[in-house]
Amino acid sequence: MPALTLDRLLASIGFGSRKEARALVRMGLVELDGNVLDDPFMELKERPENITVNGEEVPTVEKLYVMLHKPVDFECSHHPRDHRSVYELLPDRFSAMGIQSAGRLDADSSGIILFSNQGDFIHRVESPKKGCLKRYRVTLAREFTEAQEKELLAGVMLKDERRPVLAREIVREEGSVVITIGEGLYHQVRRMFAAVGNHVETLERISIGPLVLDESLGEGGWRFLTEAEIASLM
Repeated sequence: MPALTLDRLLASIGFGSRKEARALVRMGLVELDGNVLDDPFMELKERPENITVNGEEVPTVEKLYVMLHKPVDFECSHHPRDHRSVYELLPDRFSAMGIQSAGRLDADSSGIILFSNQGDFIHRVESPKKGCLKRYRVTLAREFTEAQEKELLAGVMLKDERRPVLAREIVREEGSVVITIGEGLYHQVRRMFAAVGNHVETLERISIGPLVLDESLGEGGWRFLTEAEIASLM
């Protein structure tokens, strides 16, 4: 294994190519433990937990696991068509490290999204076979009747799907409904309510598997997942 040099470390955490990383060092923009580093080829005996680049202290993790509170009017795409990209809410270096969303929320929806650059993690979150349930809080245009609730729990057919999709659980709240599903089909929750004669006005995803949207995150805010949170989804 090649020695861990400063330029290799910076490149591994998304600060451009090794050549670009060297330029950052030579401009005096890289610090470790309060000391400005000026040799891009210096060998690091061990990987530091954090390093400061251009005044910002950043962790040196290569594997990314992130929770984001998505606002409305953002698309879950690196190349959005009608709105801003949700990736604009994350540091630029994350895209350079190959980060992707584990599932999507449409532009009209808000709530929790998980991101990673680890394919096995993304697969576990997205795959219905892994049993990662998602909960959504919705407000509806019309009264939510008992008949509609029974239909959703029994399963409804959606266009282009071969099998009925069903709500795993429905909880009525004052002014809203919380629905739990096991899949992640295109506009699934909105289509399910439309199939029983109702219309979703607002939709917020409040949990993915055991992870609940962190209330301390304002819209557009993000944080790294803890080791325990990562393990709970693996």
